[in-house]
Amino acid sequence: MLSDISIKEILLCVPTGLIVLNTQGLIAWMNEAAIALIDADVTGQQWREVIDKVFSPKEDDGLEVSLVNGRRVHLAISSLSNPPGELIILTDFTATREYEHARENQNQLMTLGRMTAQLAHQIRTPLASAMLYAEHLSAMQGLEDRNRLWLSRLQACHNAIEQQIEELLLFARGERLEKRQLDLQQWSRALEERIYILFEDKTVQWKINNQLPVRQCLLHEEALIGAMLNLISNSLQAEAGQIVVDMIVNEEGSGFILRVSDNGKGMPPEVEAQVFSPFFTTRAQGTGLGLAIVKAATAAHKGMVTVNTSPGKGCIFELQIPW
Repeated sequence: MLSDISIKEILLCVPTGLIVLNTQGLIAWMNEAAIALIDADVTGQQWREVIDKVFSPKEDDGLEVSLVNGRRVHLAISSLSNPPGELIILTDFTATREYEHARENQNQLMTLGRMTAQLAHQIRTPLASAMLYAEHLSAMQGLEDRNRLWLSRLQACHNAIEQQIEELLLFARGERLEKRQLDLQQWSRALEERIYILFEDKTVQWKINNQLPVRQCLLHEEALIGAMLNLISNSLQAEAGQIVVDMIVNEEGSGFILRVSDNGKGMPPEVEAQVFSPFFTTRAQGTGLGLAIVKAATAAHKGMVTVNTSPGKGCIFELQIPW
Protein backbone atom coordinates (compact mmCIF):
# COMPACT_ATOMS: atom_id res chain seq x y z
CA MET A 1 0.00 0.00 0.00
CA LEU A 2 1.28 3.47 -0.87
CA SER A 3 2.29 5.67 2.05
CA ASP A 4 0.86 9.16 2.58
CA ILE A 5 4.17 10.68 1.51
CA SER A 6 4.31 8.82 -1.81
CA ILE A 7 0.68 9.73 -2.61
CA LYS A 8 1.45 13.40 -1.97
CA GLU A 9 4.47 13.19 -4.25
CA ILE A 10 2.31 11.67 -6.95
CA LEU A 11 -0.30 14.42 -6.61
CA LEU A 12 2.44 17.04 -6.84
CA CYS A 13 3.66 15.58 -10.13
CA VAL A 14 0.42 14.81 -11.99
CA PRO A 15 -0.14 17.04 -15.06
CA THR A 16 -3.64 18.01 -13.93
CA GLY A 17 -3.90 21.10 -11.73
CA LEU A 18 -5.13 20.33 -8.21
CA ILE A 19 -6.13 22.98 -5.65
CA VAL A 20 -7.43 22.19 -2.15
CA LEU A 21 -9.74 24.68 -0.40
CA ASN A 22 -10.54 24.65 3.30
CA THR A 23 -13.98 25.37 4.73
CA GLN A 24 -13.29 29.12 4.69
CA GLY A 25 -12.55 29.09 0.95
CA LEU A 26 -8.82 29.60 1.46
CA ILE A 27 -6.36 27.76 -0.76
CA ALA A 28 -4.68 25.26 1.55
CA TRP A 29 -2.57 23.44 -1.03
CA MET A 30 -1.90 23.33 -4.77
CA ASN A 31 0.29 21.11 -6.90
CA GLU A 32 2.96 22.14 -9.40
CA ALA A 33 0.62 21.78 -12.38
CA ALA A 34 -1.87 24.22 -10.86
CA ILE A 35 0.90 26.74 -10.15
CA ALA A 36 2.10 26.44 -13.77
CA LEU A 37 -1.42 26.82 -15.18
CA ILE A 38 -2.18 30.09 -13.40
CA ASP A 39 1.45 31.33 -13.35
CA ALA A 40 1.44 31.89 -9.58
CA ASP A 41 1.53 30.14 -6.23
CA VAL A 42 -1.58 31.54 -4.52
CA THR A 43 -1.58 29.29 -1.47
CA GLY A 44 -3.25 31.02 1.47
CA GLN A 45 -5.38 33.34 -0.68
CA GLN A 46 -9.15 33.38 -1.03
CA TRP A 47 -10.29 31.30 -4.01
CA ARG A 48 -12.90 33.89 -4.99
CA GLU A 49 -10.22 36.59 -5.17
CA VAL A 50 -8.01 34.31 -7.27
CA ILE A 51 -10.92 33.73 -9.68
CA ASP A 52 -11.25 37.48 -10.24
CA LYS A 53 -7.51 37.87 -10.91
CA VAL A 54 -6.81 34.71 -12.90
CA PHE A 55 -9.93 33.88 -14.92
CA SER A 56 -10.96 35.85 -18.03
CA PRO A 57 -14.07 34.22 -19.58
CA LYS A 58 -14.57 34.58 -23.34
CA GLU A 59 -17.71 34.24 -25.45
CA ASP A 60 -16.38 31.12 -27.21
CA ASP A 61 -15.17 29.30 -24.08
CA GLY A 62 -17.86 26.61 -24.27
CA LEU A 63 -17.20 23.94 -21.64
CA GLU A 64 -13.85 25.47 -20.73
CA VAL A 65 -12.92 28.83 -19.28
CA SER A 66 -10.11 31.16 -20.40
CA LEU A 67 -7.39 32.44 -18.11
CA VAL A 68 -5.75 35.86 -18.32
CA ASN A 69 -2.55 34.17 -19.56
CA GLY A 70 -4.39 32.81 -22.60
CA ARG A 71 -4.79 29.20 -21.46
CA ARG A 72 -8.13 27.42 -21.58
CA VAL A 73 -8.97 25.00 -18.78
CA HIS A 74 -11.80 22.72 -17.77
CA LEU A 75 -12.77 23.23 -14.14
CA ALA A 76 -14.32 20.58 -11.90
CA ILE A 77 -15.09 20.68 -8.18
CA SER A 78 -15.28 17.72 -5.76
CA SER A 79 -16.15 17.76 -2.06
CA LEU A 80 -13.63 16.54 0.52
CA SER A 81 -14.72 14.96 3.78
CA ASN A 82 -11.53 14.36 5.76
CA PRO A 83 -10.56 17.07 6.33
CA PRO A 84 -13.64 18.91 5.00
CA GLY A 85 -13.17 21.23 2.06
CA GLU A 86 -13.19 21.20 -1.73
CA LEU A 87 -10.88 19.93 -4.45
CA ILE A 88 -10.57 22.12 -7.57
CA ILE A 89 -9.45 20.16 -10.63
CA LEU A 90 -8.00 22.17 -13.55
CA THR A 91 -7.42 20.36 -16.85
CA ASP A 92 -5.50 22.23 -19.53
CA PHE A 93 -7.33 22.11 -22.88
CA THR A 94 -5.24 24.83 -24.56
CA ALA A 95 -3.37 22.51 -26.94
CA THR A 96 -6.55 20.58 -27.75
CA ARG A 97 -8.46 23.71 -28.68
CA GLU A 98 -5.54 25.05 -30.72
CA TYR A 99 -5.40 21.77 -32.63
CA GLU A 100 -9.16 21.82 -33.26
CA HIS A 101 -8.93 25.45 -34.40
CA ALA A 102 -6.06 24.62 -36.76
CA ARG A 103 -7.97 21.63 -38.14
CA GLU A 104 -11.06 23.77 -38.67
CA ASN A 105 -8.96 26.36 -40.52
CA GLN A 106 -7.44 23.61 -42.66
CA ASN A 107 -10.89 22.30 -43.57
CA GLN A 108 -11.97 25.82 -44.47
CA LEU A 109 -8.89 26.22 -46.66
CA MET A 110 -9.60 22.96 -48.45
CA THR A 111 -13.19 24.03 -49.08
CA LEU A 112 -12.02 27.45 -50.21
CA GLY A 113 -9.51 25.86 -52.55
CA ARG A 114 -12.17 23.78 -54.28
CA MET A 115 -14.53 26.74 -54.57
CA THR A 116 -11.81 29.07 -55.80
CA ALA A 117 -10.66 26.66 -58.49
CA GLN A 118 -14.22 26.36 -59.76
CA LEU A 119 -14.92 30.08 -59.68
CA ALA A 120 -11.59 31.33 -61.05
CA HIS A 121 -12.40 30.30 -64.61
CA GLN A 122 -15.88 31.84 -64.44
CA ILE A 123 -14.46 35.13 -63.15
CA ARG A 124 -11.56 35.25 -65.58
CA THR A 125 -13.65 34.64 -68.70
CA PRO A 126 -15.64 37.92 -68.56
CA LEU A 127 -12.51 39.76 -67.40
CA ALA A 128 -10.62 38.51 -70.43
CA SER A 129 -13.46 39.61 -72.71
CA ALA A 130 -13.50 43.06 -71.14
CA MET A 131 -9.76 43.41 -71.64
CA LEU A 132 -10.05 42.33 -75.26
CA TYR A 133 -12.56 45.12 -75.90
CA ALA A 134 -10.32 47.57 -74.06
CA GLU A 135 -7.35 46.59 -76.24
CA HIS A 136 -9.42 47.13 -79.39
CA LEU A 137 -10.43 50.59 -78.16
CA SER A 138 -6.84 51.40 -77.25
CA ALA A 139 -5.72 50.52 -80.79
CA MET A 140 -8.21 52.93 -82.37
CA GLN A 141 -6.78 55.95 -84.16
CA GLY A 142 -7.65 59.45 -83.01
CA LEU A 143 -8.53 58.42 -79.48
CA GLU A 144 -8.47 61.40 -77.12
CA ASP A 145 -5.71 61.46 -74.54
CA ARG A 146 -8.22 61.52 -71.71
CA ASN A 147 -10.00 58.44 -73.02
CA ARG A 148 -6.68 56.68 -73.52
CA LEU A 149 -5.83 57.49 -69.89
CA TRP A 150 -9.09 55.94 -68.70
CA LEU A 151 -8.35 52.85 -70.75
CA SER A 152 -4.93 52.50 -69.19
CA ARG A 153 -6.48 52.74 -65.75
CA LEU A 154 -9.06 50.14 -66.72
CA GLN A 155 -6.23 47.81 -67.71
CA ALA A 156 -4.47 48.47 -64.40
CA CYS A 157 -7.66 47.62 -62.49
CA HIS A 158 -8.02 44.43 -64.50
CA ASN A 159 -4.45 43.46 -63.63
CA ALA A 160 -5.17 44.13 -59.96
CA ILE A 161 -8.25 41.89 -60.01
CA GLU A 162 -6.32 39.19 -61.83
CA GLN A 163 -3.59 39.40 -59.19
CA GLN A 164 -6.12 39.08 -56.38
CA ILE A 165 -7.43 35.92 -57.99
CA GLU A 166 -3.89 34.58 -58.25
CA GLU A 167 -3.17 35.41 -54.60
CA LEU A 168 -6.34 33.69 -53.46
CA LEU A 169 -5.47 30.60 -55.50
CA LEU A 170 -1.94 30.53 -54.11
CA PHE A 171 -3.18 30.87 -50.55
CA ALA A 172 -6.08 28.43 -50.85
CA ARG A 173 -4.07 25.72 -52.61
CA GLY A 174 -0.89 26.25 -50.64
CA GLU A 175 1.11 26.49 -53.84
CA ARG A 176 4.76 27.47 -53.69
CA LEU A 177 5.58 30.86 -55.16
CA GLU A 178 7.82 30.65 -58.20
CA LYS A 179 10.32 33.46 -57.69
CA ARG A 180 12.70 34.88 -60.28
CA GLN A 181 15.65 37.26 -60.36
CA LEU A 182 14.44 40.86 -60.49
CA ASP A 183 16.04 44.25 -60.15
CA LEU A 184 14.90 45.46 -56.72
CA GLN A 185 14.76 49.13 -57.66
CA GLN A 186 12.80 48.40 -60.82
CA TRP A 187 10.38 46.27 -58.78
CA SER A 188 9.93 49.10 -56.26
CA ARG A 189 9.08 51.53 -59.06
CA ALA A 190 6.38 49.14 -60.27
CA LEU A 191 5.04 49.04 -56.71
CA GLU A 192 5.00 52.85 -56.60
CA GLU A 193 2.89 53.00 -59.77
CA ARG A 194 0.34 50.62 -58.25
CA ILE A 195 0.27 52.66 -55.04
CA TYR A 196 -0.39 55.84 -57.04
CA ILE A 197 -3.46 54.20 -58.57
CA LEU A 198 -4.68 53.06 -55.16
CA PHE A 199 -4.42 56.57 -53.71
CA GLU A 200 -5.65 58.37 -56.82
CA ASP A 201 -9.19 59.17 -55.66
CA LYS A 202 -8.46 59.22 -51.91
CA THR A 203 -8.25 62.34 -49.72
CA VAL A 204 -5.73 60.75 -47.35
CA GLN A 205 -2.27 62.31 -47.02
CA TRP A 206 0.37 59.86 -48.16
CA LYS A 207 4.10 59.63 -48.74
CA ILE A 208 6.46 57.10 -50.28
CA ASN A 209 10.06 56.86 -49.07
CA ASN A 210 11.85 54.60 -51.56
CA GLN A 211 15.55 54.02 -50.87
CA LEU A 212 15.93 50.57 -52.37
CA PRO A 213 19.11 50.12 -54.44
CA VAL A 214 19.76 48.65 -57.85
CA ARG A 215 20.28 45.02 -56.92
CA GLN A 216 19.24 41.60 -58.19
CA CYS A 217 16.90 39.73 -55.85
CA LEU A 218 14.96 36.49 -56.03
CA LEU A 219 11.35 37.68 -55.75
CA HIS A 220 7.80 36.88 -56.71
CA GLU A 221 6.96 40.29 -58.11
CA GLU A 222 3.18 40.29 -57.82
CA ALA A 223 2.97 38.48 -54.47
CA LEU A 224 4.96 41.18 -52.66
CA ILE A 225 3.20 43.99 -54.50
CA GLY A 226 -0.12 42.43 -53.55
CA ALA A 227 1.00 42.17 -49.92
CA MET A 228 1.87 45.86 -49.79
CA LEU A 229 -1.38 46.90 -51.46
CA ASN A 230 -3.26 44.78 -48.92
CA LEU A 231 -1.52 46.63 -46.07
CA ILE A 232 -2.33 50.02 -47.58
CA SER A 233 -5.96 48.99 -48.13
CA ASN A 234 -6.05 47.89 -44.50
CA SER A 235 -4.87 51.37 -43.45
CA LEU A 236 -7.53 53.03 -45.60
CA GLN A 237 -10.22 50.84 -44.07
CA ALA A 238 -8.94 51.84 -40.61
CA GLU A 239 -9.82 55.46 -41.49
CA ALA A 240 -6.22 56.63 -41.54
CA GLY A 241 -5.64 60.29 -42.38
CA GLN A 242 -1.93 59.80 -43.05
CA ILE A 243 -0.12 56.83 -44.57
CA VAL A 244 3.63 56.47 -45.06
CA VAL A 245 5.24 53.73 -47.16
CA ASP A 246 8.94 53.06 -46.51
CA MET A 247 11.13 50.84 -48.69
CA ILE A 248 14.62 50.69 -47.19
CA VAL A 249 17.64 48.44 -46.63
CA ASN A 250 17.79 47.12 -43.07
CA GLU A 251 20.50 48.28 -40.66
CA GLU A 252 22.47 45.03 -40.92
CA GLY A 253 22.47 45.17 -44.73
CA SER A 254 21.15 41.61 -44.83
CA GLY A 255 17.90 42.44 -46.60
CA PHE A 256 15.28 45.10 -47.08
CA ILE A 257 12.25 46.39 -45.21
CA LEU A 258 8.81 47.25 -46.57
CA ARG A 259 6.85 49.28 -44.04
CA VAL A 260 3.35 50.77 -44.01
CA SER A 261 2.59 53.22 -41.17
CA ASP A 262 -0.71 54.96 -40.52
CA ASN A 263 -2.50 57.05 -37.92
CA GLY A 264 -5.75 55.10 -38.10
CA LYS A 265 -7.83 53.49 -35.37
CA GLY A 266 -5.21 50.93 -34.37
CA MET A 267 -6.04 47.57 -32.80
CA PRO A 268 -6.60 46.27 -29.27
CA PRO A 269 -4.30 43.42 -28.06
CA GLU A 270 -6.91 40.69 -28.60
CA VAL A 271 -7.29 41.68 -32.28
CA GLU A 272 -3.53 42.12 -32.79
CA ALA A 273 -2.96 38.57 -31.53
CA GLN A 274 -5.12 37.10 -34.30
CA VAL A 275 -4.70 39.63 -37.08
CA PHE A 276 -2.69 37.27 -39.34
CA SER A 277 -4.96 34.26 -38.74
CA PRO A 278 -6.88 33.05 -41.82
CA PHE A 279 -10.56 34.04 -41.81
CA PHE A 280 -10.21 36.33 -38.80
CA THR A 281 -11.88 39.69 -39.44
CA THR A 282 -13.53 42.47 -37.47
CA ARG A 283 -15.43 43.82 -40.48
CA ALA A 284 -18.86 42.59 -41.51
CA GLN A 285 -17.83 42.44 -45.19
CA GLY A 286 -14.28 41.25 -44.58
CA THR A 287 -12.93 37.90 -45.81
CA GLY A 288 -10.26 37.56 -43.15
CA LEU A 289 -7.67 36.70 -45.82
CA GLY A 290 -5.96 40.02 -46.60
CA LEU A 291 -3.37 39.95 -43.80
CA ALA A 292 -3.10 36.17 -43.93
CA ILE A 293 -2.03 36.55 -47.56
CA VAL A 294 0.52 39.18 -46.47
CA LYS A 295 2.00 36.70 -44.00
CA ALA A 296 2.03 33.88 -46.57
CA ALA A 297 3.74 36.04 -49.21
CA THR A 298 6.36 37.18 -46.70
CA ALA A 299 7.01 33.63 -45.49
CA ALA A 300 7.44 32.48 -49.11
CA HIS A 301 10.39 34.91 -49.30
CA LYS A 302 11.79 33.50 -46.02
CA GLY A 303 10.93 36.79 -44.34
CA MET A 304 8.78 37.83 -41.43
CA VAL A 305 5.98 40.34 -40.88
CA THR A 306 5.35 42.25 -37.66
CA VAL A 307 2.77 44.74 -36.45
CA ASN A 308 3.09 47.47 -33.85
CA THR A 309 -0.24 48.96 -32.82
CA SER A 310 -2.46 50.18 -30.04
CA PRO A 311 -6.01 51.57 -29.99
CA GLY A 312 -6.19 55.12 -31.34
CA LYS A 313 -2.50 55.24 -32.29
CA GLY A 314 -2.50 53.63 -35.71
CA CYS A 315 -0.54 50.66 -37.03
CA ILE A 316 2.95 49.97 -38.32
CA PHE A 317 3.21 46.84 -40.46
CA GLU A 318 6.73 45.81 -41.40
CA LEU A 319 7.88 43.16 -43.85
CA GLN A 320 11.50 42.08 -43.41
CA ILE A 321 12.79 40.31 -46.50
CA PRO A 322 16.32 38.81 -46.67
CA TRP A 323 18.39 39.13 -49.84
